[in-house]
Amino acid sequence: MGKLRHIAILTRQPDKLADFYKRVFELKEMYRTKNGSVHLSDGDVNLAILNANDPKEPGHRPGLYHFGFHVKDPDEIAKRIQEVYPEGAPKARKATYAESRGSDPDGNLFDISSVGWGEKRRMDY
Repeated sequence: MGKLRHIAILTRQPDKLADFYKRVFELKEMYRTKNGSVHLSDGDVNLAILNANDPKEPGHRPGLYHFGFHVKDPDEIAKRIQEVYPEGAPKARKATYAESRGSDPDGNLFDISSVGWGEKRRMDY
């Protein structure tokens, strides 16, 4: 079973939004990217505050951007997606935490990670 462990919000004010979630909900800052995005966590779920002023994937509007599943076997998940909805098959990507990104039949984006969204990262991007 995949576990929902990651939600991303795209914003034009990442510092202000990160400060809000840290002060109000006491989320811990885990990591800042070179482009100004901030990764927060409650210890179970990661909240990525992505910098819309310097997006990795232009063309997206500020707001809820994607969510992520932590899985044991990304290849098995990719196989299941291919069987159920081939158009949404995950594509490999260079990212701090997730190995791939797919979409559901409504076009909602999701990341798939075997590393998770804690202090451990795949590498610095």
